[in-house]
Amino acid sequence: MRLTQRLLIPAVSCALLGALTACGGGGGGGGGGGGGVFIPPAAPVTTTPVAPTQAPVGRTATDSIQSARTGATYPLNIYVPPSYDGSSATFPIIYAMDGDAANAPNGRFANLKAILERRGVEAILVGIGNTARRNIDYTFPGALAYHDFLTTELVPFIETKYRANVSRRMLTGHSLSGSMTGTALFLEGGSNALTFSYFLSFEGSYGFQEAQINDLEQKMYDVQKNRTLPATLVLARCDVTTTCNYAPVDNIYQKLRQRAYAGFTLVENTYSTGHVATDIPAFEDAMALIFK
Repeated sequence: MRLTQRLLIPAVSCALLGALTACGGGGGGGGGGGGGVFIPPAAPVTTTPVAPTQAPVGRTATDSIQSARTGATYPLNIYVPPSYDGSSATFPIIYAMDGDAANAPNGRFANLKAILERRGVEAILVGIGNTARRNIDYTFPGALAYHDFLTTELVPFIETKYRANVSRRMLTGHSLSGSMTGTALFLEGGSNALTFSYFLSFEGSYGFQEAQINDLEQKMYDVQKNRTLPATLVLARCDVTTTCNYAPVDNIYQKLRQRAYAGFTLVENTYSTGHVATDIPAFEDAMALIFK
């Protein structure tokens, strides 16, 4: 359950809609003596069962890529939406780090795919595996090589096989990969060359290597302070200060809010969930924001 949302969006708005209705009623009566009129029961009505309509479903494929940048192999799960195979259109594409993380209830990739299917979001989802390397790939200095892998190896590898809308590329991560999502934004903003347009960072571990992350953000500011930064960053945290990245996530939000980057959309959501459980409602709300 989301507790609060903080939104800084020049020219972007977001609405969350929910409704719960209930109705009930009843009545009764009876009694009477002689002289009543007897009404025989109606004959049973025979109906022909109607088969339920099967909602269209997408398909999932597997692949892998060997990285020259990191020296590791990454298994991949790729979901394409129901309308993909019957069209020639391009589709928004979501690159999900920690793609083989065993997040409840069904693993991170399956959890995110289920949200896309339930909401009818027509987007490609790429789950990036080899989570066993998360302490190398999502922290410094390994994060630099991993980001090079994402932008110069993985994106071309996927997008020569699948029709992606290059203006609607998204990167998402949770915990250490959540802070890696912010790191990717700072690296790309600092070089004035955005590969991704949307950065979805949930319960990011920004306090783990705070000095290095702040240094990258400062470099981005030095480059972007007189430019337009056409990107969206969605930050999510849970609300228990002792077990969540409550303060580190908010520190990033407050810093970026004060920067007031032109053209930049910044959102912070807080949830009454645990650290891992934040991933699902945060992704759900991000999809509602982006695909409204």
